[in-house]
Amino acid sequence: MSQEFSFHQIIEMLSAAEVPTKQLMGCGNVAVTPVGGRIVAMAFSATDQNLFWTNPELINADLVRNHPEKLVGGLGGDRIWFAPELDYHWRGKPDWYTCSNYEVPASADPGEYRFASETADAVTLRARIRLSSFRTGISVGFNLNRTIRTTPSPIGTNDALMDGVEYAGIETCHDVEFDEATTAGCFDLWHLLQVPSGSTLVVPFEPAASVHERAPLSYALPGNWVQNSDHLLYEYAGTARAKFGLAAASLTGRAGIVRPLNDGRFCLIVRQFSVDPNGTYGDHPYGVERTDKAFQAWDGMGFGELEHHSPTLDAKSGPRQMQERDFLWAFGGSRRCTCCEEIIGS
Repeated sequence: MSQEFSFHQIIEMLSAAEVPTKQLMGCGNVAVTPVGGRIVAMAFSATDQNLFWTNPELINADLVRNHPEKLVGGLGGDRIWFAPELDYHWRGKPDWYTCSNYEVPASADPGEYRFASETADAVTLRARIRLSSFRTGISVGFNLNRTIRTTPSPIGTNDALMDGVEYAGIETCHDVEFDEATTAGCFDLWHLLQVPSGSTLVVPFEPAASVHERAPLSYALPGNWVQNSDHLLYEYAGTARAKFGLAAASLTGRAGIVRPLNDGRFCLIVRQFSVDPNGTYGDHPYGVERTDKAFQAWDGMGFGELEHHSPTLDAKSGPRQMQERDFLWAFGGSRRCTCCEEIIGS
């Protein structure tokens, strides 16, 4: 298991490293930082453990303050990056063993995000992003608004499914538009939720999807996913350096993480996101030209990731702007989520 920290501990460690944060309260406790525009923590209460992966190096205030680029995986939590990965992160053919030719664009993370507006339960971050493609040399610039707010449970508090269940949840909204100077080039919004090793990914399949559409496509080293007729399972070890993608037509727009908590409880985290089976998605493995991979999972560097993408924005042919919304709902209880199937599959 990964090293775990409470929500309160994470706030204290970030404060010691002089990393600014905004705490949202309402439906759970949420912490947001302008460093990478990240949601660094979400918990059922301030004293409860963080439900996301936290970089264990956060305990080293000097490292976090002065050399954040050395934090493998960054601070942790939920982050917004930009794809295709082959354009903006890999210099040439990916080396999944060493990742020696992998670079995170500084404009994306840590970026130059700033808090634009704040309330007790919501915050909006703004940033100007500029990315240069390693493959084409084309540079794209765009403006991004990222709003995070706490949100009620999709299941009513009086529903029997919620008996003895704790809840925390957020809604994230993104407004993005190319700047006027950008007349060519493409990118998409790449959402990455980092979770601790020992967590299990659950991805339900769209019932109408074909066998071909449901087949995972490998990006990196082999992963031991388990594919069933109506869903896929993957247990994150944090060491496999495995990555796979799923076609938009195979997705329902929901995926979940089931993970144990320190005190014997279990937690189910559900991400609900938009997916267009007819959309054009720009991310794909090296040497495999595909335009349908809307979802990926990564296992390595000490954590796992649940990833999804927006369709591609094309500065030349359009669209040049987009609005997008997704949800993260977390449910905790002493039993292993008797409501899991209903929440993920409905």
